Amino acid sequence: MRHWPDSAKAALTRYLVDRAHPLVLSLDRERQLREVHGDGTHYGYPQGDFSELLELIGNLLVGADERMPMVWPLVDISRGHHAAVLWVPDEPFDHLALTDADTCSAELTERQQAANELALAGIEKSRTIRELKKVRAELEARSQALAEAQKFQQRLIDTLSHDIRSPLTSISGYAALLEPHVSGNTALHRALGAIQRNAVYLKSLAENLLQLASIGQGDGLYLQRRPFVLEQLAADVDTIVRPMASGKGLQLAVQASSSIERMPYFDDLKLQQILINLLSNAVRYTTSGRIEANLAFDGTQLRIDVSDTGIGIAPEYQKRIFEPLNRGAQQGCEGAGLGLSIVKQLVERMGGSLQLESAVGVGSRFSIILPEAIAQESQPAASILGDEPPLTLKNNRVLIVDDDPDICELLQWSLRDIGFEPQVLGDPARVLARVAEFRPGLVLIDVDLGVRSGLAVAQELRLQHFPGALVVFSGAADTRTRQAAERAGADAFLAKPLDLRRLLAWMRGMLPPSADA
Repeated sequence: MRHWPDSAKAALTRYLVDRAHPLVLSLDRERQLREVHGDGTHYGYPQGDFSELLELIGNLLVGADERMPMVWPLVDISRGHHAAVLWVPDEPFDHLALTDADTCSAELTERQQAANELALAGIEKSRTIRELKKVRAELEARSQALAEAQKFQQRLIDTLSHDIRSPLTSISGYAALLEPHVSGNTALHRALGAIQRNAVYLKSLAENLLQLASIGQGDGLYLQRRPFVLEQLAADVDTIVRPMASGKGLQLAVQASSSIERMPYFDDLKLQQILINLLSNAVRYTTSGRIEANLAFDGTQLRIDVSDTGIGIAPEYQKRIFEPLNRGAQQGCEGAGLGLSIVKQLVERMGGSLQLESAVGVGSRFSIILPEAIAQESQPAASILGDEPPLTLKNNRVLIVDDDPDICELLQWSLRDIGFEPQVLGDPARVLARVAEFRPGLVLIDVDLGVRSGLAVAQELRLQHFPGALVVFSGAADTRTRQAAERAGADAFLAKPLDLRRLLAWMRGMLPPSADA
């Protein structure tokens, strides 16, 4: 026959370039020979009996996908002949194409080389796959270890939050209680001042360490903006920092001014942390003179200027002081090296700017500008749960639920002095019975009660329709804990260490007109 099938002709043209005595056998689905194209004599089949060849090809096709084209570049067929064999699936017949291997030696050599390279590549690929599987297993193990480390870190943060902030509440609170009683004794007053100064330093250090540890946990730099009284913030910061300044004989002035009547809208707790860090840093590096902090709000932005007459910062160190754990040893003094880095992170998180002007032997000035972020109506409403919201009590009875006897006694003394009738309870299992018996107007409850969460107790009180006020306090002041307190039914959340002066001032406003009301 002179006319070749189109698909076989295309394959022969592509792979054999019309050379080397092509022979094409067409087979049906049962692999029976239907047509022969070419001279079988050249391959040792003068009588047209291709049964031996078909059996050989059948063996080659075992386990292969017969619907896909295949090439065997060198096949030892009977009678001492070698051929390149091409399998071409088609309709209605499949085709078996042969070319003389002797006339295609160059092509066969190239194909053999390619086959060898493919085999080597396969070996290398298998090795690479094994290595990748090993690497993936190692990455999965490291990822699991990282997840466990993050869980441990969160548990550590929660534990430290309670175990550091709770003792600070006792130290600061008892120092505040003792202050009016030692004013006439110079030695005792000086000793109490040392206690207060170190308590402020420990509070600042603890907050900075917890802030640094919380970064990456989701709550480290969370902002809870709300309206607040700027002058009250300045007064609180002055009260906290003044013992440190007085202990070194430094003059301290913390002032606030606003050009509009409405309250500013910022995260006042973060602002307090910024101010305490800047002022305590100024006290540490000022040996004599004056430290000033000025807060000014113009309705669109808040400006904070903190200046001192301290030792100053050399130009080559001015960028490094904002790096974490930079201890300032170049100036002959050492601190924890966290305060200014935390200040920088907080200012950047609030979208503000921070500038430093300093001269060695003259002093330093830190200037911060923070744009006000007013909540848009389209945004979700902010939680009403926060520090010191206005509350009205039905009576002056207060139940204090805490397993720390020092804090319980501190709160009991302090509340009794301002007109409340407090009781303390350390066993969370007895809260419901004591509430039913005592009928308090307010329950103060710590979150960490050891064997049971104070949040669970608060929720149980609400489920029992407790009509009074619930105030939850905790050393873990992150958003997660605050929101959990709100869901449990708390009316307010207070962060440890508690500021006793501020707490008592707030609670004085809750006193009912009559103790029997």
